[in-house]
Amino acid sequence: MTAPSTRRLAAVLIADVAGYSRLMERDEAGTHERLTRVRAEVTDPAIARRGGRIVRSVGDGFLAEFPSALAALEAAVEIQREMARRNHGLPAGERIDHRIGINLGDILIGRDDIAGTDVNVAARLESLAPPGGIAVSAVVREQARADLGVRFVDAGEHSVKNLSRPVRVFRVEIDGAAPAAARRSRRPAPRRL
Repeated sequence: MTAPSTRRLAAVLIADVAGYSRLMERDEAGTHERLTRVRAEVTDPAIARRGGRIVRSVGDGFLAEFPSALAALEAAVEIQREMARRNHGLPAGERIDHRIGINLGDILIGRDDIAGTDVNVAARLESLAPPGGIAVSAVVREQARADLGVRFVDAGEHSVKNLSRPVRVFRVEIDGAAPAAARRSRRPAPRRL
Protein backbone atom coordinates (compact mmCIF):
# COMPACT_ATOMS: atom_id res chain seq x y z
CA MET A 1 0.00 0.00 0.00
CA THR A 2 1.34 3.43 -0.97
CA ALA A 3 1.69 6.06 1.73
CA PRO A 4 -0.49 9.12 1.06
CA SER A 5 1.20 12.26 -0.22
CA THR A 6 1.17 15.42 1.85
CA ARG A 7 1.67 19.00 0.72
CA ARG A 8 4.02 21.68 1.93
CA LEU A 9 5.64 24.88 0.80
CA ALA A 10 9.21 24.25 -0.35
CA ALA A 11 11.85 25.59 -2.66
CA VAL A 12 12.73 23.22 -5.48
CA LEU A 13 16.11 23.20 -7.21
CA ILE A 14 16.71 21.19 -10.36
CA ALA A 15 20.14 20.97 -12.00
CA ASP A 16 21.76 19.16 -14.88
CA VAL A 17 25.09 19.26 -16.68
CA ALA A 18 25.12 21.09 -20.01
CA GLY A 19 26.43 18.92 -22.85
CA TYR A 20 26.53 15.79 -20.68
CA SER A 21 25.97 13.36 -23.56
CA ARG A 22 28.79 14.96 -25.54
CA LEU A 23 31.10 14.79 -22.50
CA MET A 24 30.24 11.12 -21.94
CA GLU A 25 30.77 10.25 -25.60
CA ARG A 26 34.19 11.91 -25.55
CA ASP A 27 35.40 10.42 -22.22
CA GLU A 28 32.86 8.27 -20.44
CA ALA A 29 35.02 7.09 -17.53
CA GLY A 30 36.69 10.48 -16.98
CA THR A 31 33.38 12.39 -17.12
CA HIS A 32 31.76 9.99 -14.68
CA GLU A 33 34.71 10.29 -12.29
CA ARG A 34 34.74 14.12 -12.49
CA LEU A 35 30.98 14.34 -11.94
CA THR A 36 31.17 11.93 -8.98
CA ARG A 37 33.89 14.12 -7.44
CA VAL A 38 31.83 17.29 -8.06
CA ARG A 39 28.83 15.72 -6.34
CA ALA A 40 30.91 14.67 -3.32
CA GLU A 41 32.93 17.89 -3.00
CA VAL A 42 30.63 20.64 -4.32
CA THR A 43 26.92 20.06 -4.92
CA ASP A 44 25.95 17.69 -2.12
CA PRO A 45 27.78 19.64 0.63
CA ALA A 46 26.37 22.99 -0.60
CA ILE A 47 22.86 21.56 -0.46
CA ALA A 48 23.33 19.97 2.97
CA ARG A 49 24.81 23.19 4.45
CA ARG A 50 21.58 25.02 3.55
CA GLY A 51 19.24 22.41 5.06
CA GLY A 52 18.33 20.98 1.67
CA ARG A 53 18.01 17.36 0.69
CA ILE A 54 18.59 15.63 -2.61
CA VAL A 55 15.34 13.93 -3.47
CA ARG A 56 16.70 12.05 -6.46
CA SER A 57 19.60 12.06 -8.85
CA VAL A 58 20.07 10.43 -12.18
CA GLY A 59 23.08 10.60 -14.48
CA ASP A 60 23.99 14.26 -14.72
CA GLY A 61 21.02 15.78 -12.90
CA PHE A 62 19.48 16.06 -9.50
CA LEU A 63 16.33 17.33 -7.79
CA ALA A 64 16.61 18.91 -4.35
CA GLU A 65 14.20 20.58 -1.96
CA PHE A 66 14.93 23.33 0.58
CA PRO A 67 13.05 24.95 3.46
CA SER A 68 13.27 28.38 1.80
CA ALA A 69 13.92 30.11 -1.51
CA LEU A 70 16.91 31.89 0.02
CA ALA A 71 18.49 28.59 1.10
CA ALA A 72 18.06 27.14 -2.40
CA LEU A 73 19.52 30.23 -4.04
CA GLU A 74 22.48 30.33 -1.64
CA ALA A 75 23.27 26.70 -2.49
CA ALA A 76 22.95 27.37 -6.24
CA VAL A 77 25.21 30.42 -6.06
CA GLU A 78 27.82 28.49 -4.07
CA ILE A 79 27.72 25.64 -6.59
CA GLN A 80 28.08 27.93 -9.61
CA ARG A 81 30.88 29.99 -8.04
CA GLU A 82 32.86 26.88 -7.13
CA MET A 83 32.30 25.30 -10.53
CA ALA A 84 33.46 28.51 -12.27
CA ARG A 85 36.62 28.34 -10.15
CA ARG A 86 37.19 24.65 -10.92
CA ASN A 87 36.48 25.11 -14.64
CA HIS A 88 38.77 28.10 -15.05
CA GLY A 89 41.30 27.36 -17.79
CA LEU A 90 39.90 23.93 -18.66
CA PRO A 91 39.07 23.08 -22.27
CA ALA A 92 35.35 22.87 -23.10
CA GLY A 93 35.52 19.07 -23.32
CA GLU A 94 36.50 18.79 -19.66
CA ARG A 95 34.24 21.40 -18.05
CA ILE A 96 31.31 20.51 -15.82
CA ASP A 97 28.80 23.36 -16.33
CA HIS A 98 25.50 23.05 -14.46
CA ARG A 99 22.24 24.69 -15.46
CA ILE A 100 20.10 25.34 -12.39
CA GLY A 101 16.40 26.23 -12.05
CA ILE A 102 14.71 27.21 -8.77
CA ASN A 103 11.05 27.65 -7.91
CA LEU A 104 9.07 28.02 -4.69
CA GLY A 105 5.63 26.55 -4.27
CA ASP A 106 3.20 24.12 -2.75
CA ILE A 107 4.47 20.64 -3.62
CA LEU A 108 3.37 17.07 -3.04
CA ILE A 109 5.68 15.18 -0.69
CA GLY A 110 5.75 11.44 -1.14
CA ARG A 111 7.84 8.98 0.79
CA ASP A 112 10.72 9.01 -1.70
CA ASP A 113 9.85 11.79 -4.12
CA ILE A 114 8.28 15.20 -4.62
CA ALA A 115 5.90 16.22 -7.38
CA GLY A 116 3.47 18.85 -8.55
CA THR A 117 3.17 21.82 -10.85
CA ASP A 118 5.75 23.84 -8.93
CA VAL A 119 8.31 21.04 -9.39
CA ASN A 120 7.54 21.12 -13.13
CA VAL A 121 8.10 24.90 -13.15
CA ALA A 122 11.57 24.38 -11.62
CA ALA A 123 12.36 21.88 -14.40
CA ARG A 124 11.31 24.40 -17.07
CA LEU A 125 13.44 27.10 -15.40
CA GLU A 126 16.46 24.78 -15.46
CA SER A 127 16.05 24.35 -19.22
CA LEU A 128 16.04 28.17 -19.62
CA ALA A 129 19.25 28.68 -17.63
CA PRO A 130 22.47 29.02 -19.61
CA PRO A 131 25.35 26.61 -18.91
CA GLY A 132 26.95 27.80 -15.67
CA GLY A 133 23.84 29.86 -14.88
CA ILE A 134 20.75 29.98 -12.69
CA ALA A 135 17.16 30.82 -13.64
CA VAL A 136 14.54 31.50 -10.96
CA SER A 137 10.83 32.27 -10.84
CA ALA A 138 9.44 35.63 -9.76
CA VAL A 139 8.42 34.23 -6.38
CA VAL A 140 12.03 33.15 -5.70
CA ARG A 141 13.22 36.60 -6.74
CA GLU A 142 10.79 38.17 -4.26
CA GLN A 143 11.78 35.89 -1.39
CA ALA A 144 15.56 36.03 -1.88
CA ARG A 145 16.34 39.51 -0.60
CA ALA A 146 19.71 38.86 1.05
CA ASP A 147 22.87 40.30 -0.47
CA LEU A 148 24.44 37.29 -2.17
CA GLY A 149 26.58 39.22 -4.64
CA VAL A 150 24.14 38.55 -7.47
CA ARG A 151 21.96 40.54 -9.83
CA PHE A 152 18.55 39.46 -11.06
CA VAL A 153 17.94 40.11 -14.74
CA ASP A 154 14.30 40.04 -15.77
CA ALA A 155 14.08 37.69 -18.75
CA GLY A 156 10.33 38.25 -19.14
CA GLU A 157 7.39 35.90 -19.17
CA HIS A 158 7.80 32.59 -20.95
CA SER A 159 5.25 30.10 -22.13
CA VAL A 160 6.72 26.77 -21.19
CA LYS A 161 5.96 23.22 -22.21
CA ASN A 162 2.90 21.62 -20.63
CA LEU A 163 1.99 24.61 -18.41
CA SER A 164 -1.03 26.76 -19.21
CA ARG A 165 0.23 29.91 -17.48
CA PRO A 166 3.36 31.82 -18.45
CA VAL A 167 6.27 31.91 -16.00
CA ARG A 168 8.16 35.13 -15.16
CA VAL A 169 11.84 34.23 -15.38
CA PHE A 170 14.82 35.94 -13.79
CA ARG A 171 18.40 35.05 -14.72
CA VAL A 172 20.82 35.26 -11.82
CA GLU A 173 24.12 36.94 -12.63
CA ILE A 174 26.78 35.99 -10.11
CA ASP A 175 29.67 38.34 -9.46
CA GLY A 176 32.86 36.56 -10.49
CA ALA A 177 31.14 33.56 -12.13
CA ALA A 178 30.03 34.29 -15.68
CA PRO A 179 27.93 31.60 -17.35
CA ALA A 180 29.82 29.41 -19.84
CA ALA A 181 28.14 31.02 -22.85
CA ALA A 182 29.44 34.43 -21.80
CA ARG A 183 32.96 33.08 -21.18
CA ARG A 184 33.21 31.75 -24.74
CA SER A 185 32.57 35.09 -26.40
CA ARG A 186 33.29 38.71 -25.61
CA ARG A 187 30.31 39.73 -27.74
CA PRO A 188 26.97 40.00 -25.92
CA ALA A 189 25.20 36.65 -26.04
CA PRO A 190 22.01 36.63 -28.14
CA ARG A 191 18.82 36.61 -26.12
CA ARG A 192 17.63 33.03 -26.48
CA LEU A 193 15.22 32.62 -23.63
